[in-house]
Amino acid sequence: MHEGKVAASDVGRFFEIKNLERRLAELRGTITRRRRGRPPASTPAAPQASTGGGKRKRASRNLTPQQRASRQLQGRYLGLIRQIPASQRARYARVAKEKGREAAIKEMQSSLNK
Repeated sequence: MHEGKVAASDVGRFFEIKNLERRLAELRGTITRRRRGRPPASTPAAPQASTGGGKRKRASRNLTPQQRASRQLQGRYLGLIRQIPASQRARYARVAKEKGREAAIKEMQSSLNK
């Protein structure tokens, strides 16, 4: 065989081995229900032909409790600021910058409840 070239029979054997490994993992119970389009976590992904229109997958990150709380707070802030007329938003943005988002949220909630 020439260097850099792969025979069709080698490719067939590779996929046969991958299928056997996947089946063994299923029988051992190491594979849980997988998401559509993703290979099982226990085996490496098989090479696939490129269609040219694929998206890059994001690496999933675990959030710390502080990051999760900050994002939830930011979500509340953004949800409320959208309900405030554009002419008054700068006031609440200034409060958020000086006193924190919690204070700005309280002020926005009190002005919306009036």
